[in-house]
Amino acid sequence: MMLTTNETVTVLRLAGDISPGDMDKLARTLTDLVLDNKAKVVLNFRQVKHVSLNAISKLAERNQRFRALGGEIKLVGLIPYVANLFKLVGAYSHFDVVADEEEAVARFES
Repeated sequence: MMLTTNETVTVLRLAGDISPGDMDKLARTLTDLVLDNKAKVVLNFRQVKHVSLNAISKLAERNQRFRALGGEIKLVGLIPYVANLFKLVGAYSHFDVVADEEEAVARFES
């Protein structure tokens, strides 16, 4: 996982397969961001080939918490297979899914 941040938005670039254990690590990172008042996050899935269904559910719950704090998690770069996994568990509609990082960051800043 690679993290970049500016004054208002944090971008996390993920890669490989996201297991429940990986989601636990990601959840800790997201919690740390919230504690640092950085609740505007872009998750780039461009290099992710698979996400466990349990991890998707955990991520949707985390996004609800971010929204309660005035932030949000935006998703970019979902390959069709991964997008279908999000749809399968009913989580796709819980996120703002954007084509690329630049557009996602711009949506936060507008």
